[in-house]
Amino acid sequence: MYKLVLVLLFAVFVNAASLDLVEGKIQAHTEIFGDSEINPQTRKIETILKKDSSIESISGKFEIDAISLVSDNEDRDQHMYEVLNVAKSPKISFVISRITKVDDKYKIDGLLTMNKINKKISSLASITQNAQDLTMNGDFSIKLTDFGLEPPSMFFITVRDQIDIKYSFDLKEEL
Repeated sequence: MYKLVLVLLFAVFVNAASLDLVEGKIQAHTEIFGDSEINPQTRKIETILKKDSSIESISGKFEIDAISLVSDNEDRDQHMYEVLNVAKSPKISFVISRITKVDDKYKIDGLLTMNKINKKISSLASITQNAQDLTMNGDFSIKLTDFGLEPPSMFFITVRDQIDIKYSFDLKEEL
């Protein structure tokens, strides 16, 4: 029985192709009530992704260093890093648990880890494949407080708790 399980696992691994990130961007958006927007982004994304025969079979992980998120205001970025607790929890990651087709899009379910807290997240994405090239574009929203983080405030100015995340990835299937 043990040998059969090993053979099956080996067969799955052999049939899976890796997906290499060619180019990608993750952008966050929130607002300072009564003032302005904050739109940090990063292109420094690490991936470990696999795909079998279908888009629904994609599995793996996306990870960034929180300090790689930058906006148009360096001083505000320093405050953002404090809020995100990068000194104690420098990585933000998302592990795909399931992808399902929903009309002309895909629902991506997974586990987002930020500030050493894991939360189940769902995202609706457009995923297209042309030969070995695959693109993935989607979005989702989170609340800082769900990850044990407090939105900063000073006097009467408060940053919105909700963070809207948009992502786009160009991937290449390596057989």
